[in-house]
Amino acid sequence: MLVELIESLRCPRVHEESSLVVSADATEARHVLTGTLGCPVCGAEFPIVNGVVRFGAPPAARRGETPSNEVAMRLAAFLQLTDARGPALLCGRFASHALAVAALSDAPLILANAAPDVPPDAGSASILVFDALPFAAGSLRGAAIDEAVTTELCRSIVRAVRPRGRVVGAPTVALPAGVTEIARDERMWVGERTAAPEDPAPRLVSLGRAPR
Repeated sequence: MLVELIESLRCPRVHEESSLVVSADATEARHVLTGTLGCPVCGAEFPIVNGVVRFGAPPAARRGETPSNEVAMRLAAFLQLTDARGPALLCGRFASHALAVAALSDAPLILANAAPDVPPDAGSASILVFDALPFAAGSLRGAAIDEAVTTELCRSIVRAVRPRGRVVGAPTVALPAGVTEIARDERMWVGERTAAPEDPAPRLVSLGRAPR
């Protein structure tokens, strides 16, 4: 887990949004290899084992696929990973292409429910989740969603993508609410994150004349 990404993490439990506090037992460079993330609100603890943060058991058996430079190029292009400004999420089998995507872009990569044979250091962070993505709203530049993602997890992933960020999905994944489709073929679709009804409305500030 890359230290810089920890500030974007949020407790996945149902309560007021809370940042997490890290207790590191072993680190290497800027990565926490072993330790614990704790929630100051509910007291929940999430272990970091071999660089993987365990927020819960994945809803389905983790499956991967043979890494492909072609798929990696499509993911990098569709997610617009042209610079290092902001992390992107690769879910399930899409995480199998993380090393090839990283060779094309400096963007931090978060791997969610990657197959067991995908090394944790293939991305800037590797996490195991069930039905809630533990990232703050708008903290991701984009996300790639595979078939194993549940409806609840998909909803929380879209919430974590910033407005106008890209969302890529496997062809059998239904287009989520809050995403406008841009293109589609037999292998994947790509859409753009739009404002959803559950997004907080912008705060309006009244302007008045300052007292003399």
